[in-house]
Amino acid sequence: MKIVAPVVAMMEKKIASSRMLVSLYSGIYNEVVRNEIKLAGITAGDQVLNIGCGGIPFTALLIAKFTGARVWAIDNDQGAVDVARKCIAAQNMDHLISVLMLDGRDPFPHDFDVALVALQAEPKQEILDSLVAKGGSKARLVFRSPRSEVAHQYDSLPVRPLFNRRIDQKQATFDCSVLYANL
Repeated sequence: MKIVAPVVAMMEKKIASSRMLVSLYSGIYNEVVRNEIKLAGITAGDQVLNIGCGGIPFTALLIAKFTGARVWAIDNDQGAVDVARKCIAAQNMDHLISVLMLDGRDPFPHDFDVALVALQAEPKQEILDSLVAKGGSKARLVFRSPRSEVAHQYDSLPVRPLFNRRIDQKQATFDCSVLYANL
């Protein structure tokens, strides 16, 4: 039974209205997102898609903050989307980040250079297939890989195609981020 992702989603919706709590919560991910920016080579000129943003879209917030890139954050939970939009506005980042109600498998209406897929997003193989179809061979796709101890709580990474590179992460739920590129 998967319980971690629903508990995290509920917690994010509760604390998203507090600028201070969002800052503290997002701070845990500073190193993670910096590593992913390095892994995917994200710059201010990139168009970034964040799949599975949740109520506190910390990945989108930190990418925009650290790089100045344009970010679209999507989630398939309308409640999370509503909360994320308020969170982005409260952080004064709505000029760089838009939040949309979409599933990671849905056709994305904008071009993107990089996509970052949250650990809880699923089904990962279908999301990867959709991203490759829309982003083409130039897109850089980053997925978070669950730690073995909690792997049963999350959908597994696609086996084919093989990812190009990985970077280790020090999180309780995931131990690395992987890059699929030039597919």
